[in-house]
Amino acid sequence: MIFTEQDIDFAQVEGITLKGVLYRPSVPAGTDLPVLIDIHGGAWSSLHRKAGRHYCRALASRGLCVFAIDFRQGPDFKHPAASSDIAAAVRFIRSTDALQLKPSSVSLIGSSSGGHLALLVALNPDIQDHHQTPINTGSDFQLAPTISARVDRVIGLWPVSNPIARYQYVLARLHEDPESWINFAPNRLAEGHRAYFGDTRTMQAASIQQLLATESFSELPPLLIVQPALDQNVPIFMSQTLLGGYEAAGGIARYREYAGVEHGFAHAEGPQTDTCINDILAFIRST
Repeated sequence: MIFTEQDIDFAQVEGITLKGVLYRPSVPAGTDLPVLIDIHGGAWSSLHRKAGRHYCRALASRGLCVFAIDFRQGPDFKHPAASSDIAAAVRFIRSTDALQLKPSSVSLIGSSSGGHLALLVALNPDIQDHHQTPINTGSDFQLAPTISARVDRVIGLWPVSNPIARYQYVLARLHEDPESWINFAPNRLAEGHRAYFGDTRTMQAASIQQLLATESFSELPPLLIVQPALDQNVPIFMSQTLLGGYEAAGGIARYREYAGVEHGFAHAEGPQTDTCINDILAFIRST
């Protein structure tokens, strides 16, 4: 399916205008479409809205509208700045008339640290921390307290769901032979954690597993977890504890593990990327 790509200003906060890329299938204006808001990775402190362009384009070519966004990151900004901006993107998509877009559903899809941020918003869309970013109303930028940031589902692509556990994991890996670090940079990852969260107490408080175990959430939308079997950045145990914690809390979660691929595999062509795209489409259509 043919689709277009358009840069859009969706929010403005602390003098920064936040942009998103709208990957929109070429269908008649006003057609109901599922909308996915894409949250990029980068250890909360790097990369940008175009990082996931490969899978965003693949999903748009299959009939999904994807809005891939920028958000505030470390070291210039600290938690919960990013998740507030993501909640603002949900409110923007739900409220805007200028795009002539009728979302049949609104979902979050996030990769790596973006998967963590997507889960934070999905579980607690309307807490005060997620009401701090003014959205584009068409004429100016305003807070939108009456619009919910609730989403219909969330997709975690190799999500760093437990920041404190991952931080401790990468610190331990620093003691190993660097030749064992295949597509893995523990120093950079540790720096990204510190740059955005500041301290380990904040990492712990932002753990999705912690929120689930203590019932510190208002929503539990259906969850799809995408886990590469050879991932060193997000080891399998982390996604398995997310799955178990989500189900124990009463949520519906699906877990898909992809053999022979590493962290970030869906950023490039490959048979497992094709399978992953099909799994995402099936998940959206069935939940």
